Amino acid sequence: MSALALAAGVGIASVSFADITGTIKFEGEAPEPAQIDMSAVKECAAQHPDGAFDESLVVADGKLANVIVYVKADNLQGDVPKETAALDQKGCQYHPHVMAVMVGQPIVVKNDDTFLHNVHALSIDNPPFNFGQPTKDTKGRNVEPMKQAEFFKIKCDVHPWMGAHMAVFEHPYFAVSKEDGTFKVPAGKLPDGEYTLVARHEKLGEKEIKVNVAGGKAENADFSFAPAAAKANEAGNPEAEVKLASLLQKAGAKGSACCEASKAKAIKAVVKAPAKAQPEQPQAAAK
Repeated sequence: MSALALAAGVGIASVSFADITGTIKFEGEAPEPAQIDMSAVKECAAQHPDGAFDESLVVADGKLANVIVYVKADNLQGDVPKETAALDQKGCQYHPHVMAVMVGQPIVVKNDDTFLHNVHALSIDNPPFNFGQPTKDTKGRNVEPMKQAEFFKIKCDVHPWMGAHMAVFEHPYFAVSKEDGTFKVPAGKLPDGEYTLVARHEKLGEKEIKVNVAGGKAENADFSFAPAAAKANEAGNPEAEVKLASLLQKAGAKGSACCEASKAKAIKAVVKAPAKAQPEQPQAAAK
């Protein structure tokens, strides 16, 4: 009996270990992470005797964490992940700092602290959620699954330094780089061919490379980011400005009585997308 037939016989034929793999590198010397001042909230500060640090740029040994990596293409098909995506609050910080989900995937928000947190999603195209969790809640509270592809920020209105980023995709071909910079985008069901792979970081912007997928696999899909990209990103992003203008126009069309409140809500909701950096030159080869 062939290996494939044997796998089918025990019900694991659908399991695939094919991935698009690579590493996110950081060029040059990484800046020291900024320390978060939690002194005003003793319950938070007590959990960080050595200090708590900003997670918007996490670099270790020249490798970059918290980078969203995904395949960019039209009409991609794939199964919704069955596992529930969990966002936790621990030590007055969100864990993970960056999370990615698929449209329709279950999502739960937990509170590992014994005091109040507020979970406020600044989504525009997806169902917003904004609720308090007054005490420890390890079971968590389910939120409505996302409905459209979108990038947005999540904040806590109680502790202003708390922030997380969520990416929503209409396909399952995405990942977030780990602390060692590595990532694995599941690609077992991708047809063979050339694809655009995007790496997106909240401060350093976006980069793209071409990858050749064969048998659901492509290796050495590496990216490299430089500190200068963060400065370019601070200049703003035209796409975000256009989206904000569109929202304001819609708000204004509803009548003057509601305009100011709608405009204020729109302005608060828009989170600027990272500026696009120059595309990478090397092409990842399938192996």
